[in-house]
Amino acid sequence: MKNTLILTLCLFLTHVCYSNIQKEVNIGFKGMEFNTFANELYNKHQITVYYKEQWVKNIKLNKSYTDLNLNNIFTDILKGTNIHFLIRGKIVVLTNKQDLSQTFNLQKQEKITVEKPEVIQSDIELSKLQDQEYKIHKIGTSLGKKKVKLFGKITHFESSQPLKGVEIYLPNLSHGVTSDKNGYYEIELNPGFYTLHYKYMGLKPCSRKINLKGDGRLNIQLINEIRTIKEVQVLAKNDNVKRTSMGIEYIKAKDIESLPSALGEPDIIKSTTMLPGVESAGEGSIGFNVRGGSSDQNLILIDNAPIYYPAHFFGFFSAFNNDMIQEASLYKSSIPIQFGGRISSTYEILSHSNIPSNIEGKLGVSPITTKAFLNLPISKDKLSIMNSFRFTYSDWVVDKIDSKELVDSKADFYDWQGKIIYKPNNNNQFDLSYYKSEDEFQLHSDTIYNFNNFVTSANWRYRFNEKLKMNNSLYYSNFSYDMSSKDIESNAFKLNHNVNEIGFKTYMNLEKNIYTNIDFGLESKYYNISPGEMKPNAINSVVNYSKIPEENGLESAIFIGAKHEFTGSITAEAGIRYSLYGNVGKRDELIYKDGITSRPNVIDTVKTSSGLNNLYHGPELRLSLNYALNSSSSFKASYNRTQQYIHLLSNTTSISPTDTWKLTDRYLKPQVGDQLSLGYYKNLLDSKVELSVEAYYKKIKDAKDYKDGAQLYLNEHAENEVLNANGKNYGIEFLIRKQKGRFNTMISYTYSRSFLKTKEESGEFAVNDGNWYRAPFDKPHNFKAFFSFKLSRRFIFSTNTVFHTGRPATYPIAKYKLQDIPIIYYSKRNEYRLPNYFRTDISLLIEGNLKKNKAYHTSWSFGLYNLTSRKNAYSVYFRSEESFVVGYKMSIFGEVIPTVTYNIEF
Repeated sequence: MKNTLILTLCLFLTHVCYSNIQKEVNIGFKGMEFNTFANELYNKHQITVYYKEQWVKNIKLNKSYTDLNLNNIFTDILKGTNIHFLIRGKIVVLTNKQDLSQTFNLQKQEKITVEKPEVIQSDIELSKLQDQEYKIHKIGTSLGKKKVKLFGKITHFESSQPLKGVEIYLPNLSHGVTSDKNGYYEIELNPGFYTLHYKYMGLKPCSRKINLKGDGRLNIQLINEIRTIKEVQVLAKNDNVKRTSMGIEYIKAKDIESLPSALGEPDIIKSTTMLPGVESAGEGSIGFNVRGGSSDQNLILIDNAPIYYPAHFFGFFSAFNNDMIQEASLYKSSIPIQFGGRISSTYEILSHSNIPSNIEGKLGVSPITTKAFLNLPISKDKLSIMNSFRFTYSDWVVDKIDSKELVDSKADFYDWQGKIIYKPNNNNQFDLSYYKSEDEFQLHSDTIYNFNNFVTSANWRYRFNEKLKMNNSLYYSNFSYDMSSKDIESNAFKLNHNVNEIGFKTYMNLEKNIYTNIDFGLESKYYNISPGEMKPNAINSVVNYSKIPEENGLESAIFIGAKHEFTGSITAEAGIRYSLYGNVGKRDELIYKDGITSRPNVIDTVKTSSGLNNLYHGPELRLSLNYALNSSSSFKASYNRTQQYIHLLSNTTSISPTDTWKLTDRYLKPQVGDQLSLGYYKNLLDSKVELSVEAYYKKIKDAKDYKDGAQLYLNEHAENEVLNANGKNYGIEFLIRKQKGRFNTMISYTYSRSFLKTKEESGEFAVNDGNWYRAPFDKPHNFKAFFSFKLSRRFIFSTNTVFHTGRPATYPIAKYKLQDIPIIYYSKRNEYRLPNYFRTDISLLIEGNLKKNKAYHTSWSFGLYNLTSRKNAYSVYFRSEESFVVGYKMSIFGEVIPTVTYNIEF
């Protein structure tokens, strides 16, 4: 009623002022759609037409109009339809089946209103939100500008969570924009009448009719299309053709809930291994390999803080409760300039950032673990606290397994993750994130292993205006592990290792205009590592105390970059990051003859100064180029240089209990990676199907490898065991993906190679006679297929298949005796391979009752992991048995693993 009265008053005033003026025009052509005609009518003659889009979707002009008045034009266009019109000056109002010119009575008319400037749409009822599509939103005040800006924030209606990557476009114009990670968007247009469309995967598309006169805001809330049906897709974005960057993969946490997993736990880390160019470090192992790189060459961030041990129980369980996670982004080639410190990839994981209207929670129970999540709003739209807790009670399962290898074994872990969010106003947001985990396990021995993570970060996001935004982060990360034994008192010991990192980052984003975006900032981080400590663990233990001196280092960087759209088809990003690293504090360093790092070559010991020592610095360039062939296909190219100053010393292919983190120093040089990538991208069937091909070549300087029989733990001078090598990785990745509708799929094939070559081309430290040899992560052929079927609104069936070449290995190839001493002769390093890997999994997600107003919703998840019961080789080891060398294959899962989880959500 209120909106109808406003419109009646507007029409009455225009009637008095203009006294039914008839406007002469020259506009239109045969076949022009009515929407286009209405837009042109306003842009050329400032005549506004109010209507509902569904009324005129089939109406087209049958001729052009010259020197005719508006009354004659609309009479001709609308003849034969049920649409009536009323002209009042420069306003034309259309109605369906109701003739306003006869009655001037708008009481029965559907709502058609002129909105006030600065439309803010937050916390309105769903019915009112849906009405916004039929209103005309007047934006700004006319100041005679040729170009004006429309800006705003896009959020999810139910959760108030900002939406990143929403597409905002005008069907009659060739360009559009997408919202940033805080949900903000900005588009520059000529003043005029437009219909804007907003589209986001998994949510209902919407549109807004606007009368854009000057700069102004239009906030948007998107709603779920069907609340209880979940899209099962690894990726949530379909702008791969449009964005400039390449080698980027986006993952929504909710989209991996239907993926089959080893023990029924959705895993935001392991889910990356379904992506092209990403491989698991091994079944039942921690970490992943990106384009032939090692696990430690990936920077994993949780709310802007690094985590060093991203798993539980050697990778069998996820590091994080999936209910806490909002989304993740994996950068394989076009790594943004604000990230640095690793040479293979950056994996950015973000927890939820919404303040709900009501309490939200979720409880999940399986035979092995229980998890709980609670998001508690304290002050409406201002303050909320969310927490998740998870623990395992798997000891009883281990006890039930009839295996000699698991007698007297146990495995326990817990994790606690939380976040406090405070939004005092629209321009500020503060949040405090924290994560604590602890693992303890014992496998058929008296040795007990403990792993601990503690990660926390404080983040402040401030918006100076619609163009300039700032993100500040302060974080602390700690990882420690220890091994202990005291059953045999004389040999009782305890070993420990500890890593600390504290840092801050300031990151600014300037949206100069719709064509140019500028990023700049700085960061600094301080490392403290206790490489190892051995101490007796009983009064009568004969174990000697020893401790490796602590290491300290400081890494800093400044960065600036820009993105610019040169034409409608060419967009480029360019940036430079300059990093600086140095060891901090006094320490003893050995001097070696001729620089050959081995014990016999030690000629002196020197003590460094108390300040910065062993300085390393250099530029890191980041370049990307997108050439759009048309709206559905593009070519891209990128170049990245990255530097890494911290290294994981490990004789295994994945993170293991005795691995040691080591800082760059005089002899262990920083790893430097240079990667060039080329790609072609194509969207088909209205972006329902995505095709892509990416090729890359990566050159690595000072990659780390090890001497034969290297002893890394409790080694004060690790440079005696480590080799600085050159590396080269190259490959090509093919991907086809469908991510809309009842049937979704992702199929990928990757051909990739990874090689190393020691800098010593001859002598005892020249591996394979100084020739190129396979890196431990060289797996040439990788095939992955994922399929998801929405059998009904409540049932989702999923399956995935994985195949890849076995990883390289060194085998004994002969055995002989020298002076009656048996000697085993080994092949060249990594000359052989483990057997190929193959696995198929299935899962079924069953939603509970779909009634919308239920107090809680339930779901069941069933899965079968390793459906074919294939005994994939985790490793191969050899034993001398009499006069023969016998090989044995060790498998983690040799049988099918059933899983079941029950979830309650409110």
